[in-house]
Amino acid sequence: MADLAKATATVPTEQPGRRAAVLDEQWGIGPKLHGGYLLALLAQAAVDEVEASGATGDGGTPEPAADAHVVPQAVTGTFLRAPDPGPAVVDVTVLRRGRSATHVRALVSQDDRPCVEAAMVLGAAPTDTPTDGDVSPEPIALAPFEACERRPVAAEDGRGGLPIMEVVDTRFDPSSLGFLHGRPSGAGRLSGWAELDTREPWSPIGLLVALDLLPPACFDVGVYGWSPTMSLTAHVHAVPAPGPLRVTQWLDHLVGDRMHESCRVWDASGRMVGQAAQLAAVRR
Repeated sequence: MADLAKATATVPTEQPGRRAAVLDEQWGIGPKLHGGYLLALLAQAAVDEVEASGATGDGGTPEPAADAHVVPQAVTGTFLRAPDPGPAVVDVTVLRRGRSATHVRALVSQDDRPCVEAAMVLGAAPTDTPTDGDVSPEPIALAPFEACERRPVAAEDGRGGLPIMEVVDTRFDPSSLGFLHGRPSGAGRLSGWAELDTREPWSPIGLLVALDLLPPACFDVGVYGWSPTMSLTAHVHAVPAPGPLRVTQWLDHLVGDRMHESCRVWDASGRMVGQAAQLAAVRR
């Protein structure tokens, strides 16, 4: 199931609000499933459940139609435990339907154990029409995509394989390569390109993967331990234009065993399409 749409697909069950899923080992970092992939799966399940349930509230009262709310404009995930590849269930609760947004909560569980929960704001796809007073950061400068080497599946530092690199073509800018050879820059920032291996355009849900794709920024200050995500908040601003994404991730704060990171993503047109903030544990 290398295709992201297939890997995030769920099917309804006989229980209202519950959907069945198969967590795809291809979208993993070492033996663990990728956090952005899990958020994408939850977001896709939420969108599908909202569309399937129509514009009627739990009590049967007609509410404003939400069939156009197909973009996860804001997703905050809490990572309780790491699920294993294989069968799982996703429970989706529609908290509120409005004219401009639908609020949803989704939980993926495995063997009756909760794994990742996400609160979301679903909305319509943003328009591309600029408005006076718009504020958006300019894209970061990177070496051309073709001039950057694709990141290998096998980690050079012995931490295990990176299956997700087989399905996402990830390329570091030369300025971010030092940590791979034991020479971090000390700036606490990693930047590069990301494109799906299938070369299909990134979707708004796919952006949730891209916003968690780069290695922990603490690697660039010489802290190489495992950094499991505890909480990840991602904002999707726009539907990306076709082509590779520019991604940069930096360290905001690192004290003891907790780290705060930020990430920004621009599409091939130079438009900022997403940003994220993450709290991670640090295993020194």
